[in-house]
Amino acid sequence: GGPPPPGAGAEEEEEDEFAATFATSGANPVVTEYEKLIQRLLVPFLDAVNAVGGDVRRQGAHVARAFGAQREMLEEVSGRRKPSSDEELMDLLAETQEALAAIDDINERADSLRKHTAMVAGAMTAFGWVTTQEPKQYIGDMLNAVPVYGRQILQDCKGGEHAALVESLKYLLRGLQEYVGTYHPNGLTWNTRNVPRDNYEASPKTKGAGRLGAVDSEAKVEESEKLSALDDFIFDRVVPFVESAYALGSEKIRAQTDAVQKVFKAQRDFMTYVVRCRRPRDEDVAMLLGETSESLMEVEECSDNAADERLHLTMVAGGMAAMAWVSVPTNPIAYISDMINSTPVYGDKILRETQDLEDREDAERNAAFVRLFKDMLRGLNDYVKKYHHRGLAWNMSGMDLAEALAEDLANDEANATQYTPDGSLNNTHRTPDGSVNNTHRST
Repeated sequence: GGPPPPGAGAEEEEEDEFAATFATSGANPVVTEYEKLIQRLLVPFLDAVNAVGGDVRRQGAHVARAFGAQREMLEEVSGRRKPSSDEELMDLLAETQEALAAIDDINERADSLRKHTAMVAGAMTAFGWVTTQEPKQYIGDMLNAVPVYGRQILQDCKGGEHAALVESLKYLLRGLQEYVGTYHPNGLTWNTRNVPRDNYEASPKTKGAGRLGAVDSEAKVEESEKLSALDDFIFDRVVPFVESAYALGSEKIRAQTDAVQKVFKAQRDFMTYVVRCRRPRDEDVAMLLGETSESLMEVEECSDNAADERLHLTMVAGGMAAMAWVSVPTNPIAYISDMINSTPVYGDKILRETQDLEDREDAERNAAFVRLFKDMLRGLNDYVKKYHHRGLAWNMSGMDLAEALAEDLANDEANATQYTPDGSLNNTHRTPDGSVNNTHRST
């Protein structure tokens, strides 16, 4: 169905005041349709954030500010040619950037409703459409990321205001996506018939700065280091957890652990393209992540509330959602941290239920399982924080994805990491003396 009407319960005078703030000026459809979007879809979203309250409400004020700033920017764009320099463009985006920075700051400092603030902050990255040549797909990418937090919010918070927040945010992004697809399908549509304004000057505070102008910033480290660091993480954190899981002797846990390894294999293979390639089209990124998504679903499907090992299975299924960090556009650290913080809900129960077992070795094996799972997630957090702290850092000086795929086909994927049936790595694994049999590490 179509978008919902303005939220029930909204005060009429508040809507009138808001509409007056973005009063229609002239008959320019680029501007008037954006204003209609604001009145039709932003107002219900603001009703929802006000109902939730707290830091989410504070974010809402800056979301409104960002839409207002973008409306002014779009009016400017529709009446002038494209600026001749990046500095001029960044000046046009300055007020929007300031609003987005405030939204991010609230999220980073929030001490409650963390999933809510992270969802809003991530979704507002959609404003970056103005810097892309495929803006509709870009907004779609942000829209697809909303359920990452939205599902957790709906599970944890039963009040109707929380569901209204998630739904109104989806509608808002869909409306923005439809607007952009109509009026700016290939990026900002400038008025090529007008001359630039002579008195337009760039603001020094925006030169070389701003997240809108840095969607895909070049990594500061050697690309090969990103991959070797990922291998080190697998050796140091994933392999010990896998061993602890197998040591429990449960067929259900073993099956889920096999699926966990498939996730890491898929993400490691995906990273071989991240370190070699420029950012491809969004649909190509989704294609590359297909195996990761399928493997995560397999991990989730291994949960069994009727099984004796239900706590173990549920803890792993919930924590492994951290591997979806690759779809979180601007602050994957906060997302992974949320997954880590949710682990004790089941981990502590496992420890309480097994600490008094007569078989002390069995109790210790369960304790190791919980501890090493947490260590694995913390290791993932450390890796992402160092190499992808603002989202996936593609190699901006790298090759096209098509070239990389052709290269892999020609090499028969000789360098791809593969898992063997027993769960070990067949070209990057530990030898009996504890060393690694390739060039990544030595004893």
